[in-house]
This record gives sequence, structure tokens and C-alpha cells, in this order.
Amino acid sequence: MAKTQPHESAVITYSSEESISARNELMQRLFSYPATDEERERSLGLFIRGSLMARFLAIHDIYRQIINKPGIILDIGTWRGQTAVLCENFRAIYEPLNFNRRIVCFDTFEGYAGYDEKSYVTPLHNNGTYSVGKDYAEYLRQLLALHEKNNAMGHNSGKHKVIAGDCRQTIPGFFAEHKNEFVALAFFDVNAYAPTYEAFEAVYQRLIPGGIAAFWQISRGACAHAEGAVYAEQILNRYPHRIERCATYPGLCYLMKE
Repeated sequence: MAKTQPHESAVITYSSEESISARNELMQRLFSYPATDEERERSLGLFIRGSLMARFLAIHDIYRQIINKPGIILDIGTWRGQTAVLCENFRAIYEPLNFNRRIVCFDTFEGYAGYDEKSYVTPLHNNGTYSVGKDYAEYLRQLLALHEKNNAMGHNSGKHKVIAGDCRQTIPGFFAEHKNEFVALAFFDVNAYAPTYEAFEAVYQRLIPGGIAAFWQISRGACAHAEGAVYAEQILNRYPHRIERCATYPGLCYLMKE
């Protein structure tokens, strides 16, 4: 797989140098943990820092709100696929017999696309940044299938899809090919202005009443202004909804379609 740049948390962070140092030491202790592989796998909770746990809890809180709603889950700008994997595991915990809760991941896997003068361009947020390499799509397909096989009713695997390409083309293409699919939950982490709006517009048409569109960057002040601009200029007064923020991870805000 292609070598990737450091995550933005190494550059844009509210953590002190001491906190970052402690985070790095936690990772080193995970890699050197004096235990068997089986014990190490069961002990991951020893090494998950609180701010990352907050992110997991936020995804969990959103997922809980769709348990009694029909529809698929979209992860748009999936990057490495962590949100999609968590959603598969929440599906297995809360609705193990719901084989219709399919997850579809969208990403270029070659970095951001669609940055222009309306997007907030930085060295970390520009066309081509956050690339994980074109081969990563297949890696994520295999990883999702492994999680399915590890979960309850694991014999029913292969439900989820990973689709590579520009979401401005791949999302309409997906719905054109799957005319029966409608959406209960969609996560957006695209960041560029035009792709964010065009992806949202395509998804909103298939979002069920009470369905959720969640945005990772919509209220961030330090960077990634495009999502907030799309919300203020295109969504706020045009698409019936109510908006909430996650209690544990305030940067993650979500719209519920009315």
C-alpha cells in the first residue's frame, strides 16, 4: 500500500505536548505489550485513549437512533473505514438478524477531490491529501468481511460494499443501479464544497423520514470550513430537518430529515 501522510491530529490539535507524548507512549506499549496474541487482542481497551473513545461513543449514539428504521448506511469519505467497521459491529450487537442493514463505503482512496475556491484549502485539506492508495478499497472489503464473519450470524457475510471513485459520480451511479435502496444513515467526511453538497443532495432524495445525515466537520472552526458553508448556504433553509450535535464528540453534528 502507498505511504500516507501523517494524520491531521499530529498538526491540528487541542492536546498539549505532554498529552501527545502520552498518546505516543500508549501506542508503543500496545506494540510491546507482554502478552500472547490472544490476550493482546482482548486487551485493546487498555490502550484506547479517551478522545478516541468519545468518537466511538458518538457513532454509537447515532447508530442507536436508527435501529428501528429501515434502510442502508452510507459512509461517504470513509478514508480507512473505521466508521463503517464500527457500524457493522453495532449492527451485530443490536440487530444481528437484520441482514438488510447493508453498509456502503464511498471514497476516492487517492485523496480528497473537488477542492476549489469555495473550499477551505490548507496543506492538509486539498486535492490528493489523505490518500491511502488505490489498493486500500480491496483491503477494506476484506476487513469488513472479516468482521462480519467474527460477528453473530457470521455465515451471512459479504453484505457490504466499498466503492472507489469521486462520490459525485459514484453515489448517483449506485442509486441508478440499486433503485430499491433507501438510506437510514449517512456519514459525510468529504470536506470539499461541491462534492459535499452534491453528495448530500443525492443522498437526501433517498433518506427516509427521520433518517440521519451526519457531518464530521460541519462546525469545526480551525479547518475544513466547506461543510459548514454548505450547511449555511445550501441546506439550512432548503431541506426540512432538525440538527443536533453529539454529546461526547461535539464536532460530529447530525441532521434528521423531517
